[in-house]
Amino acid sequence: LPFPRRLRRRAARIESAVGLQPKFKVLVSFYQVSSILGLVYGVRLDEHFTRWLDVLKLFSLDLFGVAIPGSCIGAMSTRLLVAGLWPYAAVAFVSLAIVAVVAVLNNKQALDRQLLGRLLYWAILIFYLVLPSVSRSIFSVRLCESFGYDDATGQRISYLLADLSLTCDAGPTWDDETSGLAPYFWAFFALWPVLVPLGFLALLLRVRKPVAAQRATPLSCATSFL
Repeated sequence: LPFPRRLRRRAARIESAVGLQPKFKVLVSFYQVSSILGLVYGVRLDEHFTRWLDVLKLFSLDLFGVAIPGSCIGAMSTRLLVAGLWPYAAVAFVSLAIVAVVAVLNNKQALDRQLLGRLLYWAILIFYLVLPSVSRSIFSVRLCESFGYDDATGQRISYLLADLSLTCDAGPTWDDETSGLAPYFWAFFALWPVLVPLGFLALLLRVRKPVAAQRATPLSCATSFL
């Protein structure tokens, strides 16, 4: 056998024997949960406990938290568009790369039988990794903090935490500057926190019987990361 094929088969045997994929998924899922405890529940874990989790930030694929500061993107509407759409661009890029590799190898059998499974596997992997960070970016347009504005009247003013230049409510001398973000929020809310988990659930229900019967099918192999 050619060396790359032998190497892939050896790597597959090692992964099957050790079970690296489930362990990787558990580790990444634990990091995803622990990273939002403070944001959702106001719980702060000791830094001696969380310090070793910093290496997993790369696996969260948080575009704004790891690669590009959100303030460098532009307005909040632009940030939402980038946060909600870049994973689809990443899936398209990876899919084109896989198709190109298969075409270069001129492997018609792989192109006919395995290509769709590979594309689905990588799409699931990317969506699984980015779902928490994308959802966090979407809900950031709803996180505001209020400050005292007039002690005599008790008037308060709220600012968006993701962009402190935007006010979250209307007042005597200011307007609600986040109201224009509502269409973006609801569109991406339906697209990510709702439809992506439902898509995962639909795939799991579709392969439930083959998995229960311990029978490998192309779809069950493609959804093995779930």
